[in-house]
Amino acid sequence: MKDDDKKRREAELDAFWDIDALIPPKRAPHYAGNTDTAEIVLEPIGNSTDANDRTVPIPPADAPKRHFIPPHTAEEETSTPAPDLEYLPDNALVRSVRLYRWRSDYRYYESFVRDAVRLYSVRGGECPRVPFFSYVPQYSQMSRPQLEWYLYWRDSLRHGVFLDTDYSYVLLYIYEIINLSDRLEPIAAQTALCDAWVHYREIYHQLDSYLPEWICDLSLIHRLPPPEVCTGKLLSVVMSHCTLKEFYVPGSGEDGYIRALLTFCSNYDYRNSKFYTGENIALFDRVISGALLEVTRLVSADGKLFVSAGMDDSKLVRDAYTGALCSYRVKRKIEVEYCSFSRTHELRYFITDVVKYTENRLRGVIGVRSRLSVYALPVAVRTHLDAYLDGVLPRRETAAKKTEAPAEYEKLYDLPKTELSISGAAEIERLSWETTERLIEAFEEDGLPEPTAQPIPAPTPLPTESDGEVDVLESSAAWEKYLPFLRAAIEGDRAGELSAANALGLSLEVAADEINTRAADLLGDILLEENDDGVFVVIDDYLELAESLF
Repeated sequence: MKDDDKKRREAELDAFWDIDALIPPKRAPHYAGNTDTAEIVLEPIGNSTDANDRTVPIPPADAPKRHFIPPHTAEEETSTPAPDLEYLPDNALVRSVRLYRWRSDYRYYESFVRDAVRLYSVRGGECPRVPFFSYVPQYSQMSRPQLEWYLYWRDSLRHGVFLDTDYSYVLLYIYEIINLSDRLEPIAAQTALCDAWVHYREIYHQLDSYLPEWICDLSLIHRLPPPEVCTGKLLSVVMSHCTLKEFYVPGSGEDGYIRALLTFCSNYDYRNSKFYTGENIALFDRVISGALLEVTRLVSADGKLFVSAGMDDSKLVRDAYTGALCSYRVKRKIEVEYCSFSRTHELRYFITDVVKYTENRLRGVIGVRSRLSVYALPVAVRTHLDAYLDGVLPRRETAAKKTEAPAEYEKLYDLPKTELSISGAAEIERLSWETTERLIEAFEEDGLPEPTAQPIPAPTPLPTESDGEVDVLESSAAWEKYLPFLRAAIEGDRAGELSAANALGLSLEVAADEINTRAADLLGDILLEENDDGVFVVIDDYLELAESLF
């Protein structure tokens, strides 16, 4: 028995390393026994019958495929319907607007419209606030206390008192205005939507995603101009959340095209600059906006840069009140032909350079040496900008350096002021040799070995500092193209510097930076610096060096 157990144990240990025993056995594939060909007979194409013995025609194999077309879109695919209304708005960017009635007469919001008409004139009395939540709020979903609070809150809102309430009540009020917009005065409906959005957007930020679009739809349907409330800071918000942002661009002026240009047509936002702080905020806003307005007047005679930018018209097809609870009676299909300024790359590059160039001049005023890169600003625009900025930029005031008398103890460390003398140098050398002879005699008396005399090489005169620098600068042929700029810098002529920089195809700051970069490589120091008047001048230590180049 013990031998059997031992053998069984050894067999188990050997089987532990048998991988094949762990893999499940493969099943042999099943093949049909009969592999002979079989003849299949198909019935001729014709009519068939369904479960109720009704004849169903069978289309031929070469018949074109058909797809289901909903009833309300069948006519749209066969013919283009005439617009219900077409007009030309008073907007330089929006060319034309066409409105089409909604073709599908869905009925599942008609009960909401009937309730809205019935309750529109009902006044509410003062009552406690009752919470209410619904993704798509309707009157039928509210209890009696909730309806009483809604009527009281709505009545207060109409009288200019904006009570705290739940988001669903605000959304219900917006749906009410939209569905009754064909029964109300259009301007009153637009004002009601704007009031609800402006006063509750800080609490319910999701309103920013809907109201700019719905206010735009209502305005286009009823031929209204952009609401006056959408100006200032709200202009950037409303244009950021609206597909047709060109509708909200006002006619002209600093709060119109200029603000739209700064917000949507510049790759550089000067408000994110680290120098846009404190007292510089008002200065940056005033000067940059004024410079951009001045440029638009230069490029376009009527002050509207968009019109003369050569941009192609775009077409937008949109469904009115997308995402809102809306009856088919007020819903419309809107087609808008407009001039898109935010998608034009050439205009973005141009506005970006104007903003950067103006900030560079502002940096010079506040004493900042660093400059932004300006790439392709035309020479005529630079000249016009400089003429305008020279008149509006304040002069940089520098505090006078206070000269304090040095302390008495510092005078003890001053070296005597003596002029360089060849005879004096020869006297110093003679005294040095006398000291050397005395030391040699002292070493000989003490029995030390006599030092071996080494020939003393004749001293080589060192080149003066100015001579060495002149040689280095004259050895570089790259200075030739910068000579007109250096001549103007020596004379302190800003107009000459601008002319020389324009000839090089560079801005004033970039040309000065290139000269300073080359000077730093050759001399280890810059050659030019900007004075209080914004003129680049040669540093006094290198003035003789720069004049020697001519």
